[in-house]
Amino acid sequence: MDVIRKMRIADWSFASHCWLAFVIRQLLIVYANIHDELFSVPYTDVDYKVFTDAARHVIEGRSPFERHTYRYSPFLAWLLTPNVIFHSDFGKLLFSAADIQIAILIRRILKRQQCNATTRDLCALLWLYNPLTLVISTRGNADSLTVLLVTLTLDLLQRGRLVSAGLLHGVSVHFRLYPMMFSLPMYLSLCKDNRFWPNRSQWKFSFNCVLSIVALTAISYHLYGFKFLQESFLYHVTRKDTRHNFSVYFYMLYLSADQPPDVIQKVFTFLPQLLLLLITSYYYSERSKLPFAMFIQAIIAVMYNPVLTSQYFFWFLSLLPLCLPNIDMSIERCVALTGIWLANQIDWLVAAYLLEFQNFNTFIYLWLSGLSFFGINVKILIDIISHYKVVN
Repeated sequence: MDVIRKMRIADWSFASHCWLAFVIRQLLIVYANIHDELFSVPYTDVDYKVFTDAARHVIEGRSPFERHTYRYSPFLAWLLTPNVIFHSDFGKLLFSAADIQIAILIRRILKRQQCNATTRDLCALLWLYNPLTLVISTRGNADSLTVLLVTLTLDLLQRGRLVSAGLLHGVSVHFRLYPMMFSLPMYLSLCKDNRFWPNRSQWKFSFNCVLSIVALTAISYHLYGFKFLQESFLYHVTRKDTRHNFSVYFYMLYLSADQPPDVIQKVFTFLPQLLLLLITSYYYSERSKLPFAMFIQAIIAVMYNPVLTSQYFFWFLSLLPLCLPNIDMSIERCVALTGIWLANQIDWLVAAYLLEFQNFNTFIYLWLSGLSFFGINVKILIDIISHYKVVN
């Protein structure tokens, strides 16, 4: 009885944190409306307005892709129609609720990994109260929905719910392309004896994943035609974003903006990322290492992406709490690495502000800051890998 009572107290304590975290997010959403009225630099993400405009098109019986720069799944526009019908903050509340559900899933997955109650609560709270998590969701960025789909897929996969996991993974890939990189480590984690010949579990997961992607793509194509394929998928393959961002490739893309597409350039910017993703998928292919494999792959994909903004950090920060119990690193080292990582971002943001709002030519400095940021990320990744230990 004492054990049951302690478990109930722990669950209630965590539930209280979930409610508090949601209230904090609600306060930030209220603040966002005030901030947007008073300051020239808005708190709300520009994409949130794009989502809302696309939802308005859907309500009016038009295609969401008629809204310029809407390059997401059409189902996101459908999901956010309450932004227009009820209240403009509906989407932000939805994204914040997704944050809370992610924390619950983190706790559940860590419990399955035999982590003690204190450890799994602290890891979940790290997500709930992470300043970046708080800000990104309340600014109206939809990546929390994708993270929720990825985390739930991992949870289902670990529980042996292969049909549901496959279908949901297909949904996450349709919703946002980046979860596709998790397909290979997920597939290999289901391997038992022969790596090169798929077993029943691998067939089941793969078939349902493909079925889900094909079905959602077919429905979207039927409704919106080639415009859907162009904006949701093909654009992300061929895009050449010349706006300043953290990526080491941004200045090269900026200088070559007026030149025709270069296949060799595309290959050399994509090849290092592809090779590292393949190597890490194979090396961390054991089922117990799947969360870490996904975490490492997310860092690699973000580091080497030709476009890199703060919202992309969501991809790996959501997986970090699942790996923390197995990263045997001192608090001092963690604080030092985090401090350097944040300091470099602040340095870059100052230069970006001077460029965008004060019209100073800081392109070279931005590029050098991007190179520095890449080096810092490489250092952090090496340290994480070297301190990773599997607890049996």
